[in-house]
Amino acid sequence: MPRLIAVCGATGNQGGSVARLFLQHPNLYQVRALTRDPQSSPAQRLAELGAEVVRADLTVPSDLSEALRGCWGVFGVTNFYDSKIKDDPGSEEQQGRNLVDAALANGVQCFVWSTLPSSHKISGGRLVSRIYEGKYHVDDYIRETDCPAVFLYTGNFYENMVFRSHMRYNRELDRVEFRQAIIKETTKLAMLYVQRDLGVVTKAVFDHWDDRRGEINHQYLYCANARLTPLDILVSVKKLTGKDGIYEALSTTGVPDRDIMFQLYNEAGMYGTKTLPDENILKLGVQMHTIDDFVREVLAPHLGIPVL
Repeated sequence: MPRLIAVCGATGNQGGSVARLFLQHPNLYQVRALTRDPQSSPAQRLAELGAEVVRADLTVPSDLSEALRGCWGVFGVTNFYDSKIKDDPGSEEQQGRNLVDAALANGVQCFVWSTLPSSHKISGGRLVSRIYEGKYHVDDYIRETDCPAVFLYTGNFYENMVFRSHMRYNRELDRVEFRQAIIKETTKLAMLYVQRDLGVVTKAVFDHWDDRRGEINHQYLYCANARLTPLDILVSVKKLTGKDGIYEALSTTGVPDRDIMFQLYNEAGMYGTKTLPDENILKLGVQMHTIDDFVREVLAPHLGIPVL
């Protein structure tokens, strides 16, 4: 019998990648897509693909208690750019705690939590980003309550080059222009192709939970295929399209906590010396996709540049 999986943020980047992949395996999993707006176009598209779309607000515990009823597994994620969190940063941690409480109350067998480490610990208290801290404190709560879970450390998203318009093709000058805030051209970021890999990693955790729970319960999995600088990304673009490129670091994102996060990357990198791809993800049978894959499949078509 297919196992019922609740997917938070199902109409977003992370949750959407998980929901869409799981919908391709109806013999194994049923998808309950959680969203604040079941009538939105993305939610309706998931319903058309076979998802059970349920209204749920992570700030309302009663919503979550009902939304997780009967679920075997949960993919949990919070969104710092949600207006409720931006207006009240402490809400992110509370949303995560509400989700954990609902999972425990409903006997969820496997909780997959998208998270980040403590910026306070990494920087010795000099660079503290609430984008990091809210998620990190939920990790502690998961361990304190002994919620059965796996933690996913996500890399910087390749998709941001498209969704946040970091890259454009200047036809007049026949060059690619890559602009993003704060990040130096020599800063190495752990990178993740969300739409291709995050759902696959999550599914691998659920697939192997019964036989490997003792090994992977409360384990951190690093969801990134490699560390790349902005210049490395432009090298891939040049290789696959023949187009030269320039890079420019802008002064601010316009969001102070995001600026702090990027400055932390400049000073400390991402995830220390952890080897990527993560050997524990490879042990689950997952092969991560590369920057070349993303350029070929998404970025070049988005920029309107043919692949050589």
